Amino acid sequence: MDLLPEPLLADILGRLPPRPLAVCRSVSKDLCAVVDGRGLLLALEHRVPTGLHGFFINYVGQDRPYFFSRHAAALRVDAEFDFLPPIGWGEVVHQSNGLVLYNDWNTLYVCNPATRRWAKLPPRPVGFDGAKQLIFDPTVSLHYEVISFSEVPRKPKIPIQPGIERPTYYQGFREYTSEEIKKLPLPLRAKHDREVEIKGSVEWPPRSYAAQVFSSRTGQWKERVYVREDDVAVTLFDVWSDPWGPDSETLSYNSPRCNAVYWRGAFYLHCYGGFIMRLSLTEHKYRVIKTPMLDVFTQPRLDIDDFLSRQGPYMNKEYCLQMFQMEQSSLDRVKPSTHLGKSEHGIYYTAVCWHQLQVWVLREASESQPMPLWELKHKADIGPSILQHYTRKDRDQIEKSWSLDRGEKEPSKSVNYGWDSSDDTTAEGVVHDDNLYYNMSKRMDLLGYHPSKEIAFLGDHFEGFAYYLVSSKLKYLGEFTPVGCCHILVAATHESFVYTPCMDDLLPHHKLLDTTHDDADYSGGEYGDLEEEVDTNEDENLQEEEVNTDEDENLQEEEAENDEDENLQEEEVNIDEDENLQEEEVNIHKDENQEDV
Repeated sequence: MDLLPEPLLADILGRLPPRPLAVCRSVSKDLCAVVDGRGLLLALEHRVPTGLHGFFINYVGQDRPYFFSRHAAALRVDAEFDFLPPIGWGEVVHQSNGLVLYNDWNTLYVCNPATRRWAKLPPRPVGFDGAKQLIFDPTVSLHYEVISFSEVPRKPKIPIQPGIERPTYYQGFREYTSEEIKKLPLPLRAKHDREVEIKGSVEWPPRSYAAQVFSSRTGQWKERVYVREDDVAVTLFDVWSDPWGPDSETLSYNSPRCNAVYWRGAFYLHCYGGFIMRLSLTEHKYRVIKTPMLDVFTQPRLDIDDFLSRQGPYMNKEYCLQMFQMEQSSLDRVKPSTHLGKSEHGIYYTAVCWHQLQVWVLREASESQPMPLWELKHKADIGPSILQHYTRKDRDQIEKSWSLDRGEKEPSKSVNYGWDSSDDTTAEGVVHDDNLYYNMSKRMDLLGYHPSKEIAFLGDHFEGFAYYLVSSKLKYLGEFTPVGCCHILVAATHESFVYTPCMDDLLPHHKLLDTTHDDADYSGGEYGDLEEEVDTNEDENLQEEEVNTDEDENLQEEEAENDEDENLQEEEVNIDEDENLQEEEVNIHKDENQEDV
């Protein structure tokens, strides 16, 4: 290296991605001087994902995602993904450092909302219809990978037996529910219990776990096997018992999905059954990390006198008591929802129940600590702060710094453009003195974390908040009610994804066609085929024009040659005529001489 000229060395270093280039900078003073003096890292700044820009949110009952972001953001993001082919029902599946994995029914796209470039993935191999995740790190490479796992074996069910009556509200199910199984004949129940016991004792995940990986380098799906590093695992029965899992009969449409996070060369996948898979992408190994044992959440209890006082003097007391029991029963059934994310100190595991928060940080294994451990980072009940916001006298006048992209051309008038993640101040408000009741949501949503600061973004009844873990302060952002939502159950928040734009990628650029036509206009072929046909037609027209131009030039050259030939012929004729005249003059002179003689 010392023998290389500085321009050549700078050219070599300039071909490195940002992260290896930063490592080279710390090797020696000479390399550091070359990197800094030539501004090599600054030249690659566009490849580093920018700060938090907003959240893509999928709602229950909505046919597209929405984008919740700051008004002051300079970059405009197309939350409807209009740059993609015409689609019917789309959702964001995953996001990784600026690239988005988008699903249209069974078709997957990898796209960049900042550059509006995209690529359509080929169909996944049969048998790998489970979780699908995107991995993209522009500081290492501009290529990306999509990992698709196989589905977890489902819990055995008892098919409907002829001749056994069942309640009307169960007739839509093809298998018996757990409540019905208790009432079935003993031999049938015993056989089913034995099958569940045998299959449920199987270790999960398997020691060799196969996945299908799509690589942008090859453009193909390829099987990749990850080998487990240790003996830590769970069983299929643990997976089936997960209250948010697919075999849970309490599963609702707004139940959270499992999250996945890429962090420093490793991929963390939150799985049903209370564990996390840490995949080593270079060594093709994985480790099972059990989720932390949560502390007990304080269950809220309704005050019956306060409840009855809010119903009014004309309400039937017996009916009010029934309503009170239903409300309390609804609170009792609430289960903690968990979320895996990343922030300032690495991997964060968060549990939310009612308005209580528990935040855990993963401490990776090291020489002094052979096994990864979870450390409780924060624990709080933010219900009083949320209630204070709902009971402010000036709530309607509070400026909203964030808004939901609903396709509106202009933002709301009540906008404060000055808020960003560095502002941890909170506005003090006056709380009503009288006993007012506000319908606070029983389930608070965690939208995600700021990627570099310990700020949790929360949602309550479509109201967005920024919660600062260090200071325990709450900041109101704005509301994110989707279009056409008239009730909280109609379009509940299903899942959300942190979006950090990246302005550099290797995705192909597609020409934007007029999408105002009916869907029938695109029934003859794929969207990309239409673009290729347009490009082909343009190329053919250009080729025809070039051929015509060549033909015209050839004709002109032929005409010029003909003119030259004609001129030459005329000149030759003239020369012949001159020669004839000269011969005639010579003959005349001879005749005259003879006459003289």
